[in-house]
Amino acid sequence: MRLDLGAKGDWIVDPSELATRFQVSAAFLDRLKRKGLVQAFIRPGEATGSDETCVTVNVMNQVWRGFFDKTGKLVREELF
Repeated sequence: MRLDLGAKGDWIVDPSELATRFQVSAAFLDRLKRKGLVQAFIRPGEATGSDETCVTVNVMNQVWRGFFDKTGKLVREELF
C-alpha cells in the first residue's frame, strides 16, 4: 500500500487496498464514504515528531491506522 499525492494536492490511498483492511468491497466502502460514514485524518510526520505520516480511517465501528515513510510506503499498520 502506498500514500500518494493526487492531482488536486490531496493524499490518496488505494481504496481497494483499504477496503480489504476492513474486510469489505471497494464498492461498499465507496457507498459508505458517499453517505458520510468514512472519516479520514492525516497527521504529517512533522506534527508527530517523527518521519512517518499517520493516516487514520474510521469506518463504522473500526479504525485503521497506517504509518507511511517519506516515500509514501506503508511501514506499519493497526486495526482496532
